[in-house]
Amino acid sequence: MKPFNHTNAKSLEEAAAALSEGKTRLNAGGTDLLGTLKDNILPDYPKTVVNLKSIPGLDYIKEEDGMLKIGAVTRIADIAENTDVQSKYTALAQAAGKVASPHIRDMGTIAGNIAQLNRCWYF
Repeated sequence: MKPFNHTNAKSLEEAAAALSEGKTRLNAGGTDLLGTLKDNILPDYPKTVVNLKSIPGLDYIKEEDGMLKIGAVTRIADIAENTDVQSKYTALAQAAGKVASPHIRDMGTIAGNIAQLNRCWYF
């Protein structure tokens, strides 16, 4: 990997400010980003990587007004293992339990999984 700066954001505003500076990537679980950095496949290598897991309150699973709300940095494993999700949103719990390997589920986040850079082995 090439060198880069790493910062722990304390708020969404701080993360957004760092992102607006350019050549910045956001990181939560790191299961996808670290592989792309290691393989040097990004067209623009980041100058800074901003950790989102250091922002309080972004990892939650809750029901409000009849809707399930899941925070962006909630781990896939937490979704699969949550008893409310298992009982009321069975398909979501089952799908989360099938994503990747147990180790990846323990590190990967829901937002990272949705926003990951899809690539195949010859990318």
